Amino acid sequence: MTERDQTQYQSLLRHMPQGYVEFKVVYDETGEPVDYEFFEVNAAFEKIMKAKREQFLGGRITDKLKDFEYSEREWIVQVARAVSSGEAITFEHFSRRNKAWYELSVFSERPGYVSTLFNDITPHVQENNALKQLVNVSHRFVATGRDLLINQHFLDQIRDFTGAKAVTLNLMNEDGASYSTVALSGIDELLERSLDVLGFHPVGKKWPMTEKRRELLEAESPLVFDEIGPLIDGALPKRLVKNILRIFDLGQVVLFKIEKDGVFYGDLTIVMQGQKRASRLGLVELYIVHILEQMTKADQQVGEAKDSMFEGFATVDLECIMSLHKRDILHLNKPWERVLGFPLEELENMDFIGLVHPDDVEKTEHAFAELDTARELYRFVNRYRTVDGDYRSIEWHCKVQGSYIYAVAKDVTERVQLEEELAERDRLLTKLSDQVPGAIYQFERRPDGSFSFPFFSRGFEVLTGVTPEQVDQDAGLVFTKIHPDDYPNVMATIDESYRNLTIWDAEFRVIMPDGRTTWILGSSRPEKLADGHVLWHGYIGDVTEKKKYEMEIEYLSYHDQLTGVKNRRYFDEALITYDDPAYYPLALIVVDVNGLKLTNDAFGHLVGDRLLIEATNILKREIRGKDTVARIGGDEFVLILPQTSPREAKQLSDRLNRLFHERSIEGLPISASFGEAVKIDETMSIVEVYNLAEDRMYHHKVSEKQSRRHHSIQLIMRTLYEKIPREEAHSERVAALAGKLGEAMGFTSSEVSELKTAAVLHDIGKVAISNEILDKTGPLSEAEWREIKRHPEVSYNILSTVPEYGVLSEIVLAHHERWDGKGYPKGVKAYDIPLASRIISIADTFDVMVTGRPYRQAKTIDEALKVIREEAGKQFDPMLVDVFFEKVVPTLQQ
Repeated sequence: MTERDQTQYQSLLRHMPQGYVEFKVVYDETGEPVDYEFFEVNAAFEKIMKAKREQFLGGRITDKLKDFEYSEREWIVQVARAVSSGEAITFEHFSRRNKAWYELSVFSERPGYVSTLFNDITPHVQENNALKQLVNVSHRFVATGRDLLINQHFLDQIRDFTGAKAVTLNLMNEDGASYSTVALSGIDELLERSLDVLGFHPVGKKWPMTEKRRELLEAESPLVFDEIGPLIDGALPKRLVKNILRIFDLGQVVLFKIEKDGVFYGDLTIVMQGQKRASRLGLVELYIVHILEQMTKADQQVGEAKDSMFEGFATVDLECIMSLHKRDILHLNKPWERVLGFPLEELENMDFIGLVHPDDVEKTEHAFAELDTARELYRFVNRYRTVDGDYRSIEWHCKVQGSYIYAVAKDVTERVQLEEELAERDRLLTKLSDQVPGAIYQFERRPDGSFSFPFFSRGFEVLTGVTPEQVDQDAGLVFTKIHPDDYPNVMATIDESYRNLTIWDAEFRVIMPDGRTTWILGSSRPEKLADGHVLWHGYIGDVTEKKKYEMEIEYLSYHDQLTGVKNRRYFDEALITYDDPAYYPLALIVVDVNGLKLTNDAFGHLVGDRLLIEATNILKREIRGKDTVARIGGDEFVLILPQTSPREAKQLSDRLNRLFHERSIEGLPISASFGEAVKIDETMSIVEVYNLAEDRMYHHKVSEKQSRRHHSIQLIMRTLYEKIPREEAHSERVAALAGKLGEAMGFTSSEVSELKTAAVLHDIGKVAISNEILDKTGPLSEAEWREIKRHPEVSYNILSTVPEYGVLSEIVLAHHERWDGKGYPKGVKAYDIPLASRIISIADTFDVMVTGRPYRQAKTIDEALKVIREEAGKQFDPMLVDVFFEKVVPTLQQ
């Protein structure tokens, strides 16, 4: 793993949501583990332990035991077991520290280290506990007998368990045309407001069995609705239905039919609050149906409620009797004076309909027309003008007998105002719910294999691309959107969940209508219903970005980021996988790319990266589909070749060697050293085979090293001359001039030869500088000047790769140093500068002045000599300048 990969890996560990801790195993002298040192912990582990990582790192478990809860010590025991057995261990643990349940996975990723992942499973445990509680409740009530069916305590238990706002029990009346609410469980505020809003207590109320309700109840139980409206539509006016939804903040409704042998006796209805969804209702559906069916008898009877036009309006204080057609007021009671402010006598003699708000006149006329035909009007609201000119909202319940209308009414002004306020809130809530990501749903499967989606939220269409209408017509259309590669697994996991009633969890791809592929995470809990059907209650969410992130992490874990081939981590694991007779003979070829450091020094790391990428491409092109290339070091690769004989491995090495030499980067041929070894059987371990291949590679590398490096220096010089044609003549002139000055100083012939070689090579580092800078005619910028001043160091790095050029590299490094210490790259001065470097400095400067450069016009020899003389003791060694003028200059003038 490269340093960058390691950094990314550590960052992922530190920020992952699961707690993570890695221990370094401490062994005694016999090799037995005796303790565990905290090597790495992430932020989630700090949160779990309520302590900072600095309190753990470097410390040992034995020193921390006193800080652990008693239950947490079981974790330490499992860590020891994992180290001892070498196997991963998973178990559940309750933390009193956090009041949370965790699933702990203890495993070892590398020798000498052991890790633990803490995954919070508290929600799952709570669901299981809730299920156990429900079983106990159901057994207790079934054992108690039939009378408890209408017991208030039973409904209270159901409401508390489900978190519902209300639970009602409705039983059919003997006439078959109506039903009555025989029990209701709700918070006190709800009961009080039901009297206020409805005008009567719901318990004992007789409701008409509308055709719409009959149609709804034909569906299979349980019935799930987003709101209570469909159930009471027709039984109550639509406006009142709307008011009920707003005032009581009612949300999702689940209705369980009470039926036996095909006879429908009634229902138990659970009403949720606001936007709360029925996530826990899935746990109780089967039990509710089971309990109610056992407790229901075929001959159940419920006494009919009183059939009075005023029933349920006992608290209403407004009464009115008027003629149906003439609309004359025959009777008003005293409370009208308080509501409208007019004296009662005046009200009875005035045009009472004339007090109606102008905007309500039309609907009031429609109400009279409805009374003329339907003979009854329920929950009609209109507004009446008061003596002060304000308007009060009046709710009416009217019934026609003969030619007269008998009515009771109630002032609901405050309620109407509240409804208007709630309407705005509902609009905002609806908008908010539309923005919630993901979707909840119910999926039902029958014994014959058919299935349906009884319920799904609006996000279902967003995630699957299937509209509600399409789902209703053909539920199977949803599954056609699943990616073909994922479809078998999704169906298999559904089958398993169906058979075993286990939680269904799956990740799969969905092909959207526009062709996009998205990743979906789904999870649902199955419940077996009394009729043998299985109903899942679940959630799906878009995890496309998360999946991309995970795949990127997985890719980086096993791939080299630069070349894209497998990395060292993969190679180490692959050696174990491939060490199997099924892959024998198994060949390993170790490849070491030559000249990476030289290329980096001469041309920069970008060119070095190109060298590695080109080498990788050659390797990938020449191997088979079943073979693997892994980069296990900076310039080292390994080929894993299953079912490959020694002869085939050697042929591949020779072919690769030839192909490498045919390609070049920046004029330098690509080359590599190869070593191959083959595991035929179990007589050699896979590690021994790898070591043998590596030894053979090093043998070839050493035998070729010297000639290859000399050749590389020559190629770099040739590249330099092709890049800057003037450099070849410049190097030769500097070498000749330096040689003369060396001879004048009394150098031996070998010393002069070495001096001239250094002079020829003194600018080899310019190969790494762009032509734009070297050929620039104007002044150099500060950044460009810094780049120019880098070439002596580059020259040194290139030449120092050849051992016998060691002295030359030191000379070349210092050829731009000054006598006064103001030179570069080190700023050394006087006699700290090598003598040969001081000589080349004079020769180089003189030649540059007399030949010119793109940024400077050439000087005459006399002008150049004047500069040399003026710089004596500043740029140049004054003694060498004297010798130069005394012994070398006369030869120039000749």
